[in-house]
Amino acid sequence: MKKSVWLILFLLGGNLLSACSAGQNVTILNTPTMGTEGVRPEPPAEFADMKNPYKTDDEDALNKGEALYRANCSSCHGEQGLGDGPAGASLNPKPGNLARDQANLSDAYLFWRISEGGILEPFNSLMPAWKALMSEQQIWQVITYIRTF
Repeated sequence: MKKSVWLILFLLGGNLLSACSAGQNVTILNTPTMGTEGVRPEPPAEFADMKNPYKTDDEDALNKGEALYRANCSSCHGEQGLGDGPAGASLNPKPGNLARDQANLSDAYLFWRISEGGILEPFNSLMPAWKALMSEQQIWQVITYIRTF
C-alpha cells in the first residue's frame, strides 16, 4: 500500500512538471484510441519525425521491451495489451487497448505518449511520464514489443 501511495505521488508530481504546451494539433477519429474518447492529438514537433531504431525481429530489443512492458505497463494495459490489466480496472479513462490500436499509431505518437504520459489534456489519465524512469532506448524497446501485439 505504501508503495502505491508513493507511486501515485510520484506520477502526479512528475507529470505536472512535464506539462505539454497548449495549442497542439488534434485529429478527430471515428474510433477511440489511447486518450479521450474519439480524440488523438498529433505528436508535438519535437516528436513528429521520430522512428523506432529497432525492427520487430530484433530479439534483444524484443526481450528487453517485453521485460520492461511486463514490469511497468502490463498492470494497467494487461499482459496482451488489451487494456485489461488489474490496476487499470478502476481507472477513468480506461487504459488504451494497445493490441487493437498499435498498428494505427505512429512510432512518433507512441514514443511521445509513453515519454510524456497522459495526465494533461486531452488524455486526462493517470499514465505516468515514463521518460523519468526509462531511457529513450528502453522506450523504443517497449514500443518494439508493443508492435508484436
